[in-house]
Parts: sequence; structure tokens; C-alpha cells
Amino acid sequence: MPHGNGSRSPRSGDSLILADGRRFIVTGIEDGVRGWWFTAAAPDGRKTLQGNIRLEWDPQALAWRPSGTREIAPPHGMLRAPWHQPRYQQID
Repeated sequence: MPHGNGSRSPRSGDSLILADGRRFIVTGIEDGVRGWWFTAAAPDGRKTLQGNIRLEWDPQALAWRPSGTREIAPPHGMLRAPWHQPRYQQID
């Protein structure tokens, strides 16, 4: 949907990806002075989100992202440092 300079505008039903990789579906949206006022729901319907931020369209993901976030972080639990057993040396 064009907005102002011909760019796409968020609308109800669009996907929203947060910087940490969580996905939501926009359920309501309104253009504000400081960004978009929106409500969104998780795909399973268990969580909702409300916000007022600037959004950018990500054509590769076919989703909206908060302005300034280009890549997503791995989902919780996926980013872990490898576990190493400590090595002890006995000093005589």
C-alpha cells in the first residue's frame, strides 16, 4: 500500500519481525508523528504487542522490522557458547 513517497505502508495482517527474531502479525496500525502505532499478536495467539516505532519493510523476509534492524538474532536458546569442561592443573 503506497504511502507518501510511494513506499509501502504497514497494514493489518502484515508480518512484523522484532530485532530478537520473534514474529508477530499486525492486528491494528495507525500512522503517527513519531512512527507507527500498532498492535500485533504472536502467530499462536498467546502473546500480544503494542508499540509506537518507525518500521521498515524487509522485502526478503516479506515483513516489517523496527527501523535500523537489518538482521535478526537467533531465537532464544539457539545462541549458546560451547561448553568446555574446566581444566585444572595440580601445582605441587
